[in-house]
Order: sequence, then structure tokens, then C-alpha cells
Amino acid sequence: MNSSVYTFGSLSRGYTQYPYDESSAAVFQRLATMSDATTQIVIHREGDLMYYAYVRNLETGKYLGLCVMLNGMMITVFRELFALFENAISNLVYNGHLIKYDERGWIVPNTEKLYLDKDVLAQVEKILKDGFNQFQTSSLPLPPVNYASGNYSSAVFSIENADSDILQSSYNNAYTCIYKSKDYNTQQMDSFQGILSRISDERDALKSECDNLEAQLKKVNAQKQNLMWVSLLGAIVLILGVILWNKVLFPSEVTHKEMKDFVYYGPLNNGKPHGTGVAIYPANDPDERKYYIGNFVEGNRQDTAAILFYQNGNYYYGSMEGDNWKKGLVFHYTKKQHFEGTYKENKPYDGFWYEHKKICRVKNGREVSL
Repeated sequence: MNSSVYTFGSLSRGYTQYPYDESSAAVFQRLATMSDATTQIVIHREGDLMYYAYVRNLETGKYLGLCVMLNGMMITVFRELFALFENAISNLVYNGHLIKYDERGWIVPNTEKLYLDKDVLAQVEKILKDGFNQFQTSSLPLPPVNYASGNYSSAVFSIENADSDILQSSYNNAYTCIYKSKDYNTQQMDSFQGILSRISDERDALKSECDNLEAQLKKVNAQKQNLMWVSLLGAIVLILGVILWNKVLFPSEVTHKEMKDFVYYGPLNNGKPHGTGVAIYPANDPDERKYYIGNFVEGNRQDTAAILFYQNGNYYYGSMEGDNWKKGLVFHYTKKQHFEGTYKENKPYDGFWYEHKKICRVKNGREVSL
């Protein structure tokens, strides 16, 4: 089947088209103005040429269009035509070519100008040409032009309308729009969008948890006057912020998984926590744990700088293997004390206890006696 393939759209830097020529650009931009739904096919007849353009409007107000132009032939199977274009869009967004999913599951542009992605466009051209070749047995020669219709005559249909009515309009009118109001995403797209939407919700929930942790740390910080303790607490806050922001809230892959003893957020390996993540313990945890923030190795807590918060305000910062403290600092909230050293069976073994008490007062920027 004699065909030409065009890709066009309004992407990151405005209108772009490949291959580009002024006459077809005017046609495609007019087709885009007629495309009000999320997805539609707009058929344009111009003498012996038939343009079959698929326009996908994106959530950001941009759009991407795919068009196959035939000479002297017309398509008669419109549901199959939708399926061909939809699969092409699905492949593009799934691989992040030209368009991509953002963290909310929205489809957004992923290129500035189409000519920058010629290899991708060559793949699109092959997919569409192969698909139209399969329509050859159900295609018909194009009837003579109906001069009773004007150069801008148009008709609008739903994909639910009869194919015979759409077909008659496609060769009699200059423009025929076919809208599809549902089921325009492939199963793969719906599944992936659902996952991204869920991850976005989980990130929001985790962000809320992080805000609560930060508020607790600020409260503890405000109660401490010992300079050494304030410096140490500041280091903990910094480390916690880096871990939560860079490795938990926005990693390459975030997973939410219900484990036996806790709810886990972070990367997995063979179904087990593996990498930097967060464990959130239930209110009835037998050891009264609240949060663990640190590294996992094949499901086990193993880190040189982990943080384990307890429900009574105590927390441990240091190296861990499983649930065992090894070397670090444990802070007792009620006693206003902390121990720094090594541990055996989660009890101080070799190190020093420190008391937190007022040592001086600062007034008007100057230290004064208590």
C-alpha cells in the first residue's frame, strides 16, 4: 500500500513535525484544533490523498499526533485503526520515547523537537506502515471527489457509530472526526498508570511521615542545650534528610510492601527489602518500635548508620545487624541521657553515658550564668 507517515505535535517547545513541509503542517495543525477529546482519529480528504491522523491530547495541554497518508485508497475498519494507533502510543510512552509517564502517572512530552529522535520515528513509521499493509485486504479504491461538499465540510462521529456511515463521510467530507471516549489506553498503559498513581499516593503518605519525623526531631533539638548533643543531633537530621529525600522519596524504583512485622517502603530484590528504605511498625509492636530508616540486605536490617525510633521517644543511631545494635548512640527521652559505645543484646556494653543539663544561659546574644 502506497503510504507516507508523519509524526507531529505540540511538545516541550511548541509545534514540531517530522518530516516537515509547510502544506502538511497547515493540515495537521488544523486537525489538532478539531481534536477536543483525549483521543480521536481525524480523517482528511484532499483530492486523491487521504490523511488518517490520530491525535492524543496529553494532561499538560500538549498533544502528540501520528498520521498515515494514502494515495487513492481508503480504510474501512475503524476500530482496528484505533487499535493500531493506540498500540503505537503505548509503545512510545512505555519506553519513554517522545512522551513518558511522570510520577503522577500523567503522560507528558519527553522531547523538544521530533527531528532529535529520528531512530524512534523510523520505528513508528515501520509499525504504522506494517499495520496499514494488513488493512489492504479490507481497503477500497477512493471514489471520485464529491464537489458538492466544500473544502472545509466536516462531520463528527463516535467509534460506536456504524462503520458504513463513517466511511461514507470520510470520502465525501473534507474532515471526519471519530471520537473515542473510553478504553483508549491499552491494558499495559492502564496497569502502568495505576502503579505510578499508587506510588505517587504512597510517596505523599511517606512525605507526611517524614514531616512528622522532622517535627519530632525539632522538638527534641529545642530541648537540648548541650553543644555536643546539638551538633550530633544536627548530623542525624542531615543524614536522615538525605536518606529520605534522595533514596526513599525519589529513588529509581519505590515499592510499598506489607511485611510480617512492618510496612516497607523502598527497593526490593527477590521480594525482599534490599537497599535503603523505611520500615514503619504497627502501634502494637511487641518491642515498641516506630520507624526504622536505613539499609536492608536481603530482608535483614544491616547498616552502619541506621536510625531506629521507638514509641516512647527513644531512638538508636549507629550500626545494626538485624535488630541488634552494634556500635552507636542510644538516646533516652525521659531520662534526658544518651549512651555512646558498643552494645550486646541491645544493651550498653562498652562506652560512656552522657547527661543533658543546662550549662549556661544565652541572653541578648551573650552567655550569662544560670
